Amino acid sequence: MNPVALVTGGARRLGEVFVRALAEQGFHVVIHANASVDRGEALADALAANGMSAECAGFDLTDWRGVPDFMDGLVSRLGPMRLLVNSASMFEYDQPGEIDPEQFSRTLDLNLKAPVLLAQAFARPHRGMGRDSGVIVNMLDQKLWNLNPDFFSYTVAKQALHGATELLARSFAPDVRVCGLAPGITLPSGDQTEEEFERAHTHNPMQGGSTPEDLVRALQFILDTPSFTGSTLLVDGGQHFDSRNRDVMFDPAVRKDAKP
Repeated sequence: MNPVALVTGGARRLGEVFVRALAEQGFHVVIHANASVDRGEALADALAANGMSAECAGFDLTDWRGVPDFMDGLVSRLGPMRLLVNSASMFEYDQPGEIDPEQFSRTLDLNLKAPVLLAQAFARPHRGMGRDSGVIVNMLDQKLWNLNPDFFSYTVAKQALHGATELLARSFAPDVRVCGLAPGITLPSGDQTEEEFERAHTHNPMQGGSTPEDLVRALQFILDTPSFTGSTLLVDGGQHFDSRNRDVMFDPAVRKDAKP
């Protein structure tokens, strides 16, 4: 029987990259989606047509009170899962002087409460199953090692999830490992042009940021290394060394219309 992996936000961007890679490795992949359910179902169908195993599960993770029932329903049907990748995330601009309470709450719901509650429900059936029976990977951000006030709500939520990663790892050991994966700029975001993305992607010590392939290899390392838990892999071309007062997308060297 195929091992089971759940990838939240699995219908788009990095989530989709992970889904494809895991399906190719022989996982039965549950593609979580919300607004992109149609895309997730199409992805599952495409993988099945190529001899792989996947399904799409739609759920709004901002409804965090329903997260345990969502996960329990999957586990009751598929059994304990081998892997949970908490990839779904909200990335909306704000800064400390202009915090919208509703946006702040939504961001915490999706970027912090949901992954923690998913982790709790994921780990429950693994109790007593033995060392390394399950793995949780929380997607973080190099920005946590290179703080600036842009995207304030997002950053606060990811900082809290980083702390939760270590606490969960301590609590769930030895049955379940909990790890972080922190990419740098990997795919274009927002209204970035191709030229702006290329400048941002190379604006780091290695003159080249993380690629989807890099992150798949990092995920594979985490899966294959039973002693790795409670820690975070930074895969960012050294971007976290580059301290700045604003997010890189507002750097005039990267974006011509950047405002001071």
